[in-house]
Amino acid sequence: MFDAHPVRRDPFAPLLRSDFAALLRRHDREGLATHAVPTAGAPQPMTVFDDGRTRINLGTNNYLGLAGDPQVVEAAVGALRQYGTSAAGSRMLNGTTRLHLTLEQELAEHYGTEDAVLTSAGVNANLAVLSTSCAPGDVLLVDAHAHASLHAAAAASRGTVARFTHNSAASLERRLTALDPEAGAVVVVDGVYSMSGESAPLAAIAGLCRRFGARLVVDEAHGLGVLGEGGRGAAEEAGVLDRVDAVTVAFSKSLASVGGAVMTSRAVAEGIRCTSMPYVFSAANDPSAVAAALASLRVLRREPERMQRLRDNGELLRRVLTECGAAPLPGRGAVIAVPTGEDEVTRAAWAAAHDAGVYTNAVVHPAVPRGKGVLRLAAMATHTEEQLVRAGEIVAAAVLATRAPARRRDVAAMA
Repeated sequence: MFDAHPVRRDPFAPLLRSDFAALLRRHDREGLATHAVPTAGAPQPMTVFDDGRTRINLGTNNYLGLAGDPQVVEAAVGALRQYGTSAAGSRMLNGTTRLHLTLEQELAEHYGTEDAVLTSAGVNANLAVLSTSCAPGDVLLVDAHAHASLHAAAAASRGTVARFTHNSAASLERRLTALDPEAGAVVVVDGVYSMSGESAPLAAIAGLCRRFGARLVVDEAHGLGVLGEGGRGAAEEAGVLDRVDAVTVAFSKSLASVGGAVMTSRAVAEGIRCTSMPYVFSAANDPSAVAAALASLRVLRREPERMQRLRDNGELLRRVLTECGAAPLPGRGAVIAVPTGEDEVTRAAWAAAHDAGVYTNAVVHPAVPRGKGVLRLAAMATHTEEQLVRAGEIVAAAVLATRAPARRRDVAAMA
């Protein structure tokens, strides 16, 4: 064990005194934890959980329902038998298989880019492109609500990081106007914001990038397989995919696997392969995970009707929630956020829905601003209408039941 010096500050203090960790420990002790709920089966519309109960699952990112699809499972099993459990090395050395090269090629074809670079996680895709971008004096302008990995990746670069107001083209324009005219600029946004389901105003943002000569990086983790005619995400839906300099994705959503990728020009991809830590110094993606992602990508391209079912299901769930008095935040993707407010209300609403047979995700600060908690739901292409109607009614009832006592407490406090 590390014995702290009698004078020196303990550098682990931020870990040991984390308010959020203390909150989660308290919830664990009270038997009211909403986090890390274990499952006992694949993330399907009806999922078996570790407590033995089967619930309607509105908490998974398995948007196209492919995580348990037989053709995807068989692809992963075949790769496991051929290549073993691990690539056992980095891509720079011995970790590349024909599967890795094929998936990169087909992702580049899908996005219409010159090249694609695989990474072991979606987080690492953002780190790979942003940490290696910018010289001192250059600036990365990141949407204030962008995924934490985008902010962390930008902070790892040699450039200066500045935030602009969430989804505000006016705020971004002010930032760009104020820059040194010789400074390089990279604008960084999510195509679909993971906690709210909102899409970025990409037509306006791409126009500003063109006007000011800035590069544009879009994380399409929650847009791939969901938005756009070909399922390429919010940039395709906005008609500006050809004006995006780098698209990043995570395989853990629509592609039913784990890993990530950057789709970009060949020159930028070569730079990433030579300089980014997630590529040079990380073990290559497990072959079975690559095979699952490749099979899922092929299903996505071969069966576009899955995306239409997903969109229809998302609209159905939004309509049921609204009709039942728990209207979600505006959005068009698979992510549906129902406002709950304070942390305790969010937790109580989650528990009520969970007890009634619906799994959701309770999202509180720091994932969202304080007092802006939500139940984060996600539709799947494989949900039935009956499941979504029932789940929407249960979630709405849970939210309304827990909001009412909170309102009464607020009124009493003001009296």
